[in-house]
Amino acid sequence: MAEIGLKYKMKKILGLTIIAFGIFLEVMWLGFCFGSIIIGILLLIFAPSVLFFPFSFFLVIGLNVMSGAPNSRSSQFKYQSHSRKNTYSKPQYTLTHYYETLESERTDDFDVIKANYRRLIRQYHYDSIASKDLPADMVKFAEQKTQSLNEAYAVIKEARGK
Repeated sequence: MAEIGLKYKMKKILGLTIIAFGIFLEVMWLGFCFGSIIIGILLLIFAPSVLFFPFSFFLVIGLNVMSGAPNSRSSQFKYQSHSRKNTYSKPQYTLTHYYETLESERTDDFDVIKANYRRLIRQYHYDSIASKDLPADMVKFAEQKTQSLNEAYAVIKEARGK
């Protein structure tokens, strides 16, 4: 138990050290930028994020070290290549599952499937759920539902050659 407390204290000390280093670099950077007042003022007006980058960068790293959280939120998302036509080499489900996801039948016209897809996306899109200030688990469900709807639509569209 004492080992866990020591580990927590070391993380906290390391995180605070990183944040202090960021403050030091920020002061040095601001001194450099405002050494020439014109450059400093131009940066302040047109690119304030450049002026405060060292502090914000090391603040985020320090807080992540202290909390033990992953380094970035982007690790939660899976990126796909943004090609003109998405191809799924190994579908996880059968086409029947994808039709059920879009509340459609195999015999439905593609316009009906598209209308169902658009209706379901409007209903479950995570941006609309997040804007209603619903709980985080509801937003997470909406994200998963949106992903499954997009996947189902893409697979059916590809299968039908549209």
